[in-house]
Amino acid sequence: MGFRLRYIVSMVCMSFLAWTACRVDPPQTQAGYPLDVEQILVTRCAQSGCHNATSSVNAAGLDLSSFNAMLKGGNSGAVVIPFSPDQSTLFQFINTFPDLGPMAKPTMPINLAPLTRNEVQLLRNWIVAGCPNRDGDIPFSENAGTRPKAYITNQGCDGVSIVDAATHLVMRYVRVGGNPTQIENPHCLRVSPNKQDWFVCFSSGQYFEAYDAVTDTLRKRTFLGPGNWNILKVSPDSRYVSVTDFSNNGKWVELDAQTLAVRRTIAGNGVLTYPHGIAYTKTQDTVYVTAQYGNMVYRIIPAIPQIDAISLQPGQAPVTTPQLLDPHEVLMSPDYTRYFVTCQASNEVRVMRTGADTLIATIPTGVYPLEMALSANKQELYVVCQEDPNPIYPTYRGSVYVIDINTYVVKRKLYERFFQPHAIAVDDTRKELYVASRNVDPTGPAPHHVSECVGRNGFFHVIDLTQFAVKRTSSELSVDPYSADVK
Repeated sequence: MGFRLRYIVSMVCMSFLAWTACRVDPPQTQAGYPLDVEQILVTRCAQSGCHNATSSVNAAGLDLSSFNAMLKGGNSGAVVIPFSPDQSTLFQFINTFPDLGPMAKPTMPINLAPLTRNEVQLLRNWIVAGCPNRDGDIPFSENAGTRPKAYITNQGCDGVSIVDAATHLVMRYVRVGGNPTQIENPHCLRVSPNKQDWFVCFSSGQYFEAYDAVTDTLRKRTFLGPGNWNILKVSPDSRYVSVTDFSNNGKWVELDAQTLAVRRTIAGNGVLTYPHGIAYTKTQDTVYVTAQYGNMVYRIIPAIPQIDAISLQPGQAPVTTPQLLDPHEVLMSPDYTRYFVTCQASNEVRVMRTGADTLIATIPTGVYPLEMALSANKQELYVVCQEDPNPIYPTYRGSVYVIDINTYVVKRKLYERFFQPHAIAVDDTRKELYVASRNVDPTGPAPHHVSECVGRNGFFHVIDLTQFAVKRTSSELSVDPYSADVK
């Protein structure tokens, strides 16, 4: 090669090397966030001493160094809930602009300059869009038709938290209610036995709602009118749904589960006094309804119609005098031959024979037994005792009694870090128990973050029913979690 040719080749190579050395390529990371979101979370939050893989154990258990790590949540549960920035704690703790939504303290990044309004708005928009990853995938959107879920109402905020059963993280938050100008208090939620729908009634509202259990979107809303609509129950064949008006001159209303058209109403002066819990018989021609105050349940045969007052105290007349037994909830055994009734004044569960309506057993419980859930697989009844003193964690309150439904023996008493537990649901497939604590008493544990409405946040536990060990502890919800069910 001649000198001139070698010189030209050499200069070309040197120019190329100089160009590649000076060129600045955008960083290629494995974080998985959209790039603009990553620029904020990774560079401002996932730093040494804060929310990275090494330091997260001392930073509320939250690792923000990658999208997948972020999805695992922190010590208080999920930090982002797709489509719901006001319920996402990541947003609350970085927000310093009241018009953009709730603000929690301390402001993050801690001891550093807060995020700019544009940065906060960008993260808010990202959550509103569903928190997509870099490829545009929305968390928990796959396998929607078969994904197991738990539902927990937040009575104080008109919302339902939807929990992914595999991770025990809140994956969606659904606004419920027909009146956007007031809190309607979603008091009870039930999934239909065929797992196609879930229903919700409101103690301070006049509507009744049905939601699609695959998409978790409103399917139908109907106007019930004034009433303290407390408890609902879906019939065993999923064709009908009943709801009670918890009033002195209350009502029992049965609706068509698909159309929500009213089929039957039992009401009248002195006919039903503070009706509450509901249970269908196997043939669905008879319904049992608790009278919240006194010592009795109503046995209703709607087709006639016929209403009988059944005393839970043999030899004593059925009355609605408060502070006798005060039956709260009623639940059928898996074979429908018996029904269980929690008695909140006498601190017991009474077991009655279906049809004959005779007392089989009286089971003492902890203080203020309320809601129940049943495992057909384990043949166990789980009863929340909302005000039971906790001998293991004295600053906490409430327990769950585990009762053998065949021997009527209390097999176990669960004393976890509950505080006023109320909602309870069994996932028989996964052998898990969901227990949600209301935490409305100001002496309860301080909430980890703020709420989008007025009140104290409650929380939930998930308990492994094979070992009775806690699998998810104190995962925070919104205000006054009150009712739960599983799909």
